[in-house]
Amino acid sequence: MSLTAGKKRLLSIAILAIAFYQMPLNALMPVINTVVESVFTDRTLAEVQTAFAFANFVMPVVSLLGAFLINRGVITKKTAVWAGLTCLGLSAVSVVIMHESFWQLYFASAVMGIGMGLFVPNAFGLLFDNFEPGERQTLAGYQTSCVNLGGIVLSVCGGLLGSAFWYGGYLLLAGGFIVAALVFIAVPNYRAPAAGTRGGRRGGLKLDPRVFYYCGIVFFFMLCYNAGGSNISTHISSGGMGDFTVAGKFITSTALAGAATAVQMAGGVVSGLFFGKLSAKFRDHLIAIAMCLIFLGFMVLSLFERSVAATFVAVFVVGMSISLAMPRCVFAVSTLVDADSSAIATSLVTCIAPSIGAFLSPVIITNLTTAIGGESTAFRYRFVGIAALLIAACIAAITALRTRRESARI
Repeated sequence: MSLTAGKKRLLSIAILAIAFYQMPLNALMPVINTVVESVFTDRTLAEVQTAFAFANFVMPVVSLLGAFLINRGVITKKTAVWAGLTCLGLSAVSVVIMHESFWQLYFASAVMGIGMGLFVPNAFGLLFDNFEPGERQTLAGYQTSCVNLGGIVLSVCGGLLGSAFWYGGYLLLAGGFIVAALVFIAVPNYRAPAAGTRGGRRGGLKLDPRVFYYCGIVFFFMLCYNAGGSNISTHISSGGMGDFTVAGKFITSTALAGAATAVQMAGGVVSGLFFGKLSAKFRDHLIAIAMCLIFLGFMVLSLFERSVAATFVAVFVVGMSISLAMPRCVFAVSTLVDADSSAIATSLVTCIAPSIGAFLSPVIITNLTTAIGGESTAFRYRFVGIAALLIAACIAAITALRTRRESARI
């Protein structure tokens, strides 16, 4: 479907507004330590982290279902995005009503996961379907910057509201209702033809094997990256960096954790502005560079665990990685799909792979590092940092090999 310049601008605004809410868990990360120590004191850190991350478990299941329905022409991408943002708002309503039992935390995460599974992959799908490759690469960088800009606002405000009452960060998610209204106005509502009937073709859906390669990269990236935000509140509290007074104002560890998460997102905003040029120059080597940034940031966190300044510098460096790796993988996949496969491919690379990685991050990393090195977050960051460096080396080697093979074909 061809859009006029004016409609493309309005659609671009809608896509960037949706991106603002693509990391809703950032509004909740600053209160994890508070929840462990003051709310559900009978639960371990890993249990609370998993409850918050449960949205990432629900998200890929809903994403697959949504992609199937869209590919069959049952619903439109506009409907999926609108419904998802509405569910995000409803997760805020559910916590305001129910917040006294641990299972209610899982319930809110499930509602959030349903919403994310509907609107996150299909927001990228709108980008694939309505813009040319050159426009996609530029807008993908801006989109990731908006994801991180939204993460900044959600982190800071979530930390401040979480200092007042632990579920305060959820209130920010009610903004999903507002973005849903914008989607209703700005997004074209065209239904995809049923799979197997487009262009006279019949048969099963086929995906380029390289799509799964990039999904694997996204999985391991999020497995490492998510260890930063999910442990930062505990790292700050255990390092004695919170609960102090500045200019007559008392700064809690929860508020400081929110600020640290915001600084991490700021790193993503900055790097996202330069993604287009960096991607064109380094291509897939940019993904290895992003993993190296995680290594550097986590090593600084582990070596200077009592320094607020070093913590902020470290999380900024880590934050830069997501706006380099994620849009590079998304852009690469966009060049490998067509109208038949775009819905499922975008679900895989933007929703399923990162969600599973983010969900398994506390399950695997927190439990594994606790068993090996105890409760030390410094050891945890060091462990994940070294793992990220090894993954970077593997990606660099594979990229170099693929580049040589492509050159040999030419």
